[in-house]
Amino acid sequence: MDENEVIDAVCTYLIEEGYIIHSRLLTTQRGVDIEAEHSQSKHRLYIEAKGGTSSRVGSNRFGKSYNHSQVFDLSSKGVYAALVLRSKHPDREQEEVRLAAPDTPLYRKYLEPIVDQLNDAGIEILLVDEDRTVVPLVVADKK
Repeated sequence: MDENEVIDAVCTYLIEEGYIIHSRLLTTQRGVDIEAEHSQSKHRLYIEAKGGTSSRVGSNRFGKSYNHSQVFDLSSKGVYAALVLRSKHPDREQEEVRLAAPDTPLYRKYLEPIVDQLNDAGIEILLVDEDRTVVPLVVADKK
């Protein structure tokens, strides 16, 4: 699942949850991948998305899953981008920040250990399954 597919699945999910999509970017564009607003609460939502394969036809990784180091790199950059979004949009009462990624073992490997810290920072992780199901990443109690 490439980044464009992740963005598409998350936008579909958000619309079903009552959000209006104000903007959504393609992998070739720079900026906030998804900006949305809830139709009733008017909460603003800013989402950074990452993919599990290249979306560029002809690239070496097109159609092939990213390896460990590539997913680590993308996870790290996604977390950084989400933290920057949180710093630009600090009002937790009116603004939400999320990081979306494919639900793969490698993304889970790098995101599960820090999910609590990201939640504390006001950043929720959304995972997108191959069937386009979107769920928040929740780690079972470690005790």
